[in-house]
Amino acid sequence: MSQRRIGRYEILDVLGQGSMGVVYKCRDTVLNRYVALKTMNLGLSSNPDIRERFYREGKTLGTLNNTNIVSVYELNEFGSTCYIVMEYLEGTSLDQLIDDHQELATMTKLEIIRQVCSGVMFAHEKGVIHRDLKPANIFLREDGLIKILDFGVAKLATSKMTKSGVILGTVAYMAPEQLMGETIDVRADIFSIGAIMYELFSYRKPFGGDTITQVMGSIINTQPGDIKGVDKSINFIIQHALEKERERRYQTVKELRTNVEQLLEFEKKKRIKTRNIIDKTITSQIQDVRVQLKKIEAIKEEIRGKFEKAQLALKEDRFDDAIQAANSVLKLDNAHQKAEKILELAQKYKALKKEEEKHKMRWVRERLSEAQEAMDSEHLMHACELCESILKVDDKNSDAKVIKAVCIKKIRDFLERVEKTDHT
Repeated sequence: MSQRRIGRYEILDVLGQGSMGVVYKCRDTVLNRYVALKTMNLGLSSNPDIRERFYREGKTLGTLNNTNIVSVYELNEFGSTCYIVMEYLEGTSLDQLIDDHQELATMTKLEIIRQVCSGVMFAHEKGVIHRDLKPANIFLREDGLIKILDFGVAKLATSKMTKSGVILGTVAYMAPEQLMGETIDVRADIFSIGAIMYELFSYRKPFGGDTITQVMGSIINTQPGDIKGVDKSINFIIQHALEKERERRYQTVKELRTNVEQLLEFEKKKRIKTRNIIDKTITSQIQDVRVQLKKIEAIKEEIRGKFEKAQLALKEDRFDDAIQAANSVLKLDNAHQKAEKILELAQKYKALKKEEEKHKMRWVRERLSEAQEAMDSEHLMHACELCESILKVDDKNSDAKVIKAVCIKKIRDFLERVEKTDHT
C-alpha cells in the first residue's frame, strides 16, 4: 500500500502476502505495541463471498480466547480497506521448520502436537472447526508457545461446511470427506493434525503426487505406511488420526491429545531413567577422565608447539617447513582450523612461488638471448645493461656474468685502440 498508516496503525514492514491480501507488521500508535495487521486486497473487497470469509476469520478469532490461538484485537475498515488486527508473533512457522529439516527431540515434536491439539480442542468446544490446519498455519513462538493461525475457512460445527463443487482448505492436509464435499465435523481437523504429525516426524507429506488430482486420489485411496525409525506408539497415533473412515478415527481431539500426553509422560520417564544411568556412569568414570585430561593437556601442548613452528615458517616464507609442521598438527588434531588455514596458505604460496620462479627463469632466458644477440651485434653497452638486469633478479647467473665480462673486455679493448690512435 502507498500509505504508511492504516488508521492508528503505523506500517513498519511486510510479514507476508497471499491471494487474500497482505499482512503487515505495524505499531499501534495509541497503545505503543507491535501488532500484525491483515488487509484484504482491494480487488477482492467487492466480492461478497470473499469479503464474508475475511470478516468471518476476524469474528471467529475474536470468540476464541485461548493460549494456543492467535489473539485478535480489532476488526475494522479504513477507507476502502478491510483489516484485522492481531497479536504480533516472533518465531517461525512449522512449515519453515519442516522445510529446513530442523532436528528436534521427540519430546519437542510431541509437545508441538499437544499444544496444537489444545488450541483445536478449545475451538471445537466453542463450536468452531478450523478446516485448514497445516504447518503454515501453526506458528512457534520464540518461548516455545504454539499459536494456531488463519481461521479464514472456519465455520460453526452446526453449519453446512461446503457448497456443491466447492472445496475450501489446503488439499494435502484435507480429510477424504472434505475432498468429496460431504458435511464436515470435528474429525476433519483430526485428520489434518494426523497429516501434520506425519510430516513433522518424517519431513515429508503423507500423501504424494505431482498434481492436485493425484494428491486427492492418494488421500482418498492410500494409507501411508509407518515412518521408519519412529516409535511404534507414535506411528499408531498418526495412523489412527489418518483413518479414511471417520468412524474409525479419533472421535475427538481430546482423545488424540490424551494419547500424545501419555507418550510425553513416557518420554519424560525414559529421559529421567537415562539421566540416572548417565549419572552413575559419569561417577564411575571420573578417575579415568582425569587421566585422560592429563593426556589431552600434553597433546594440546605438543599441538601448540608444532603450530607455532608452522606459523613462524609461514611468516619466514619457508613453505615446505610450514606444510610439514601444519601436517604434524593435523595428525594430532584433524579439526584444527588454524592449522588447516596455514597448510592451505603454505601450499598456495608455494605454488605461487614455483610459478613465479618459472616466470622469472623464462624472463631470464629471454633477456640472456637478447644480451647474446646484442653482444654478437657489437651493441656492447646494451648487452651489459641486459646482463645487469638479469643479475638483479638472479645474482648467480653465470651466463650473464660471462656475457657481461666479455662485453666489458671488448669495450676496454676498443677504448685502448682509440687511445693509441689518438696518440699517433
